[in-house]
Amino acid sequence: MNKNLLLGLGASAVLAMTLTACGGSTAASQEATSASPAASASSTPTPAKQYTNEELAALAGQIKASDGSSPAVLNGEELVGQYDSLVNGFGKATIEPESCKDLHVLGVPQTIAGSTSAGTARVKVGDFITSVALTSGVEASKLQEIVEDSKSEAETCGKITFSAEGDAVNASTEKIDGVGSVPGTIAFKTLMVFPDGKTGAIYTAYAVKDGVMISATASGTEGAAGGPDAAGALMDQAAALVK
Repeated sequence: MNKNLLLGLGASAVLAMTLTACGGSTAASQEATSASPAASASSTPTPAKQYTNEELAALAGQIKASDGSSPAVLNGEELVGQYDSLVNGFGKATIEPESCKDLHVLGVPQTIAGSTSAGTARVKVGDFITSVALTSGVEASKLQEIVEDSKSEAETCGKITFSAEGDAVNASTEKIDGVGSVPGTIAFKTLMVFPDGKTGAIYTAYAVKDGVMISATASGTEGAAGGPDAAGALMDQAAALVK
């Protein structure tokens, strides 16, 4: 392992993702529950719509960045691919706790078997790099479970250390409020501190609406103001498109 492996690979990967553009409370499921006038009160609620990849891409194409521009639309594989440098860099470091190696608290998208997905490419506008992902194709209860799990994961991985050859990158994650207006949104702030003293902040938010899990990220320097607003604006836009 190279002496400066952590700073040269892992930290530079995260700095590239938090400082420059390159290229992831309980959320309440919004499943449709209305019944026809003739249905009895005990009728089974109508299942939430499961969107195809093409339908999700069409929705993502309507989402605007804060400057009014239209980010490129990516499929699920491309969304995950945006984080390859981060995953590959930190994959060579020692991660404590070891159970946090999936790096979800850093915004890395979670792969869900059988799901459909699409979203926007990470773009830098002002002080933040932002992106949003839409996931469907599985039962809304499964998506809700994943949102719920993000809370316990954030608690377990509230403090993470990435170390190699005597250097360390420390990440601390805390739950935050006030990210957008989608009912049941759960959001986090992860602060990264690097061996050279530089810092970065990653804001992530999740919610389920009408069979679609919406996840948004905004990342920038730790001192930049407006991260929750940037992520929240994407959450609100996406939610308004899911009907």
